[in-house]
Amino acid sequence: MTITTPPAGLPPLTTGVDAIELDQPDQPDQPDQPDQLDRAPTPATPAPREAGAALFFLMQNVRHALPVAGVRTVVQGVIAPELARAVASRPDAALAAQVALTACSLGRRIVSQIHSERSAQVANQAFAGDAAQRDNSLPRRLWQGVQSAGIAGGDFAALALTIAARSNPALTGVAQAAAAIQVIAHLQAQLREALRPAINTVHVGNGDLNVPQPPEGRNLRRSDVSWTMRGTFGIAAALIDLGTQVAMQRMLVGQPAWQAARGLAIGAGAIAGLGNMLTSSVEDHLLDTASARRMQQTHPSHVRHVRVDLRNPFNRNELGRQAERADARVFNTMVPMLIALGVAQALESTLSQPGVGDDGREAAQAGVHAAVTGLVGGALLALTVASYQINDTVRSRNTEQRAAAQGAQP
Repeated sequence: MTITTPPAGLPPLTTGVDAIELDQPDQPDQPDQPDQLDRAPTPATPAPREAGAALFFLMQNVRHALPVAGVRTVVQGVIAPELARAVASRPDAALAAQVALTACSLGRRIVSQIHSERSAQVANQAFAGDAAQRDNSLPRRLWQGVQSAGIAGGDFAALALTIAARSNPALTGVAQAAAAIQVIAHLQAQLREALRPAINTVHVGNGDLNVPQPPEGRNLRRSDVSWTMRGTFGIAAALIDLGTQVAMQRMLVGQPAWQAARGLAIGAGAIAGLGNMLTSSVEDHLLDTASARRMQQTHPSHVRHVRVDLRNPFNRNELGRQAERADARVFNTMVPMLIALGVAQALESTLSQPGVGDDGREAAQAGVHAAVTGLVGGALLALTVASYQINDTVRSRNTEQRAAAQGAQP
């Protein structure tokens, strides 16, 4: 028996990718605002009531139910298995779908980079979480280059495997796994970003303009994402992933999702969605707590709290922010899942020995993927936060500039 997929035919990896939800304030950065003493007085609003850890975590999960758990269920349980089946039964159709995903990915990445470069100083400051780094573009561009290379590499690897499998049937299994990973990474990222603004249940900070506001808003510096926080998230992500892997293996009876009955594949997708939701909520909980801690250095009323906010996710402002955030999610999903697939392939000869049973093989696969999830998730945490801060801060600045231009018109 050979290993052709990550455990249970695509696990619910949700590294920084899938998880950061730092809402950025739609206002200019503090240096461009009037001094606190010069502001016109506004009516005082009640200070937000700080939410306890349990309630805050619960509401994080409520927020993630549709855009994370729901999207992952459909993409991994329905769409990805169909594409994987097409790699074997209709390779031309599968290849066409993969080419379309790759073309959209390249176009979105170009738009994302243009978006950053048009406001390079704002993007630099947001990436570093520090106004002193406004003129230092190197770290930001270096990380964006890594993201671009990782996404393009994953896309072209999946395409190459599908092409190679047409003449070498021995590669069909791994080509199916890579194609499923590709479609999960792209569609999950895009659909999650499309639906994310629809409901928000948590918030950090006190928006009352009579209260001193932090110069960087909710943005975090690299030092705010401590190694302890990264390790905590990595361990939590690995444990959640391990439990999810085992549950999916039981659901699919050790088969890849595309070889199982469609009902079982959907059930496994739902398990993946639940794991994705929990991991995203753990990550957001840690990051929102760090954001509140930093903001409280300016004023103690900047606390994490529960606040239901419903928005139209398809207006110009929301659609404009999706490209770059989607790129970060694609990278943080595709690259670790392909690493796990590669490790599984490297261990194929060892785990196929006569003395290794199905239970041992599946346990090893689950352990490998959990380890990759935890290590990559923890390592990328600070960089993922920085990537989202670039997009959200530039978007906020552009929104303010458009509003100012409209206000100046006679």
